[in-house]
Amino acid sequence: MFGYEGAGLVIVRMTIIFAVALIVVRAMGNRAVGQLSPFDFVLMVGIGDIVANVAMDKSETVLLGAEGLVGLLLLQKVLSYLALKNTTLRKWFEGVPVTLIENGKILPQNFVKHQFNYDDLRQELHKTGMDMTNIKDIKVARLESCGAFSLILMAEAEPLTRRDFEKYLQDIYDNPLSPIGKQAARIEQLMKDVNIVAEHLRKQQDLVMETPEAEKTQST
Repeated sequence: MFGYEGAGLVIVRMTIIFAVALIVVRAMGNRAVGQLSPFDFVLMVGIGDIVANVAMDKSETVLLGAEGLVGLLLLQKVLSYLALKNTTLRKWFEGVPVTLIENGKILPQNFVKHQFNYDDLRQELHKTGMDMTNIKDIKVARLESCGAFSLILMAEAEPLTRRDFEKYLQDIYDNPLSPIGKQAARIEQLMKDVNIVAEHLRKQQDLVMETPEAEKTQST
């Protein structure tokens, strides 16, 4: 069960098959891997295959399976380090985003290159609550390296947020030349005047209340 004959070839075989699988997946394009990058997809498949073979195939030994998993781990660490240090390798391992729509215009050459058709685009737009009629409102739409669809709307097509509305109102109030700004300035000045009058009345009331006390003290 724990034989170790020929185990030194496992890492070599694993590296070769991993490289071949990665090439095949990269050739399939971004759609083939769903939410995983091509590198992660091949890694997960490799781990699953090793675990399944060791668990189901009696001819596979535990130590050979363990060496295969360690080999995948080491390979993943090495390739991740290379991808971190080298931009070209990172693009090849992880893939690069593909622009499908730019400034409201579809780029058909990218659809053909990555086997992404208009029905796929319509489906992705529906997920975001949009349709093909909204393409003119899209600044950039991309198929990410993980296979996810993302988009950025034109500035004028962005939904109004509460912060935008509050900023808009604040800008109007801060602008003394606008009618609302003039009214706001008058109201603000009126409130200041009211506060001044209220403070003056309070002082007068305090003075009136103190006067009888002073007269009573003098008479005593």
